[in-house]
Amino acid sequence: MSAYYRYLWSMTWPNLIALLLIWGFILSRLVWKSIRTWRYHPSLWSFIVLGFKVLIWAGILGVYTELFLFSQPDWFKQPGYIQGTVMGKAYDSRLRAYIIEVGDKTKQQSFYIDPNAYQQIKLEDQVKLMFLPVRRDVVQCEVLGNLH
Repeated sequence: MSAYYRYLWSMTWPNLIALLLIWGFILSRLVWKSIRTWRYHPSLWSFIVLGFKVLIWAGILGVYTELFLFSQPDWFKQPGYIQGTVMGKAYDSRLRAYIIEVGDKTKQQSFYIDPNAYQQIKLEDQVKLMFLPVRRDVVQCEVLGNLH
């Protein structure tokens, strides 16, 4: 499981750090404004204005968090596992991605894989994969053997 989150971190660290900085900045500003309102302007009107500011900033934080979850949905999903036979290999020049198809004669699933692993895997190898469930990127690949 740690390999799964290390892989996600390596792919999404700029987005995650930006989101955490936004959260830290907005929350620190709201705490600062709350303290200033409580100490220097303790009137009903000041607390109403502060409440509206909190609602607006909470909405902005919600939008940024939702954008992160939309662009990186695998953070809150369990990793996928599959064991099967490599039925096909391809390079997609449009996406610049290496793709393998794993499964059996009736059902096959496509996964994006690292170029080094792609070179080592042969057709009809038995493999066990751990992958991102939404993006279909292979996190771990274990070759179990060959059918022939």
